[in-house]
Amino acid sequence: MEIRNVISFIKVAELNSFSKAAAELGYTQSNVTTQIKQLENELNTILFDRIGRSVSLTSAGKTFMKYALQITAAVTNARQELSYSAIPSGELRVGLLESLCITYLPQIIKSYHKKYPLVNTIIKIGTYGELATMLNSNTIDLLWTFDTHINSDLWIKELEYANPICVIAPKSHSLCNKHTLHLSDLSSETFIFTESSCSYRHTFEELLLSKKLPFHTFMEIGNTEIIKKFVASGICLSILPQFSITNELQAQLLHPLNIIDFQLDMYGQVFYHKNKCVTPAMKAFIDLVKEHI
Repeated sequence: MEIRNVISFIKVAELNSFSKAAAELGYTQSNVTTQIKQLENELNTILFDRIGRSVSLTSAGKTFMKYALQITAAVTNARQELSYSAIPSGELRVGLLESLCITYLPQIIKSYHKKYPLVNTIIKIGTYGELATMLNSNTIDLLWTFDTHINSDLWIKELEYANPICVIAPKSHSLCNKHTLHLSDLSSETFIFTESSCSYRHTFEELLLSKKLPFHTFMEIGNTEIIKKFVASGICLSILPQFSITNELQAQLLHPLNIIDFQLDMYGQVFYHKNKCVTPAMKAFIDLVKEHI
């Protein structure tokens, strides 16, 4: 079984297109078609349904995908393990949430590249679902997320730390003058939220619904920097992790409300795939994250 055929199979499955896979891999479309045909002959099965211009995995193709990813990961690990020196070098691919990137990464990357100038760092920003797919397909080496406790049989968790979720208001808001508040005090307020897939937004909304408390959504957007600016302008309230509002709290642009019936911690977590060979570059990055948290 040719490794290049397996790689082409994975790329066609990711892009649902022979032509796009060929362009990304630097082959002609006929080349990729031949490679997939060779693979199907070797496995004695059809891996893709080809209906018009639509390309999708068959049931057999989905089954083979698990093994294809293991095969390519094993080859990559073998090459890397045989070529590694003790000094971090080569490529490091880190996937993380935008809020974590903005808050932590500038200082971490500054320290990292000062210590390890031979490493080329590639940063991927995405949602948890997007990053999980990247980790499982070996598109990234490390996943750094902020969520509820995550446990996966496929991943190794290198780090977990708690950080509280805050209900935030502009410093001038009348609620900031009250030492203690209840969720019911927020029923007439308007909120700007992160995207609906966000775990702490979901938990907050579920709590309000369970108490039959109304809430008003002004906007939802995935960019925490924009959310903070809207809140600071006095338009609305929001909920964000404490780590993401440190600068605004110090500048007294935002104020965390003391909601006595709402206390919620979420967890920063760093993972790598269990089949991944941990490189010196990966280990050095994990160690720096631990230093900065």
